[in-house]
Amino acid sequence: MKNRKLALLAFALPVGALTAASPAWADESTTLHADLAPLNDSGASGTSTVTVEGTRVTVDIDTSGLLAEQPHAQHFHIGGTNMCPSSDAVDDVEDDDRLSTTEGQPSYGGIEASLTTEGDTSPDSALAVERFPAADADGNVSYQRTFEVSADVASAIEAGEAVIVQHGVDYNGNGEYDAEGGGASDLDPELPAEATDPATCGKLTPAPEGGMAAGGGGTGSEGLDALALGSGAALVAVAGAGFLARKRMFQGR
Repeated sequence: MKNRKLALLAFALPVGALTAASPAWADESTTLHADLAPLNDSGASGTSTVTVEGTRVTVDIDTSGLLAEQPHAQHFHIGGTNMCPSSDAVDDVEDDDRLSTTEGQPSYGGIEASLTTEGDTSPDSALAVERFPAADADGNVSYQRTFEVSADVASAIEAGEAVIVQHGVDYNGNGEYDAEGGGASDLDPELPAEATDPATCGKLTPAPEGGMAAGGGGTGSEGLDALALGSGAALVAVAGAGFLARKRMFQGR
């Protein structure tokens, strides 16, 4: 009777172990990447990585070539064709040799989240200049922040329907934002166009699968899948052993 109980226990253990292991895959996230290309001949470029977990997003942006020591508004734009403008000249509706934020909206859509350094991140903070990152003396911006967005915005980002746009150019090369460079902003006439016209743009697209695992020793999705398969195989082997022991026990009765 004792041997029979041990055999039954060996057969039942894998089921319990498999049940206990399942919550490890309960939390999922999506990572997207964007290459930021220059607009308005800004000469700026950069990269961005965005991770979405439910309605929580983590945004990393590194850009160089922006106007030094000046704030640069940056946003998630969603809508339009969900793309960056094909070229400044094609989309320059006003034919004034510059692409305004409004002229670019048929491509990248409206502002749905403001990538501020602190406080509110809604579209209401689209022009909160004092809360956007400022470029350093070499024109570099390094930004990281985790914050909540609406369910609709989170879904759009995960679906690859969001575009990151950074603003702020220096048309007349005098090292500051002023109306002499391009007149008044199309978003707020009290601001110069240089402060709000787009400087870089990049469409967010899903990052390559297995990013961490591909580097060897990481724990990306492929690595987790392999771990699951390996664990499953081991559990099946244990279950098989228990089954054979049970079979031999009953045959020997």
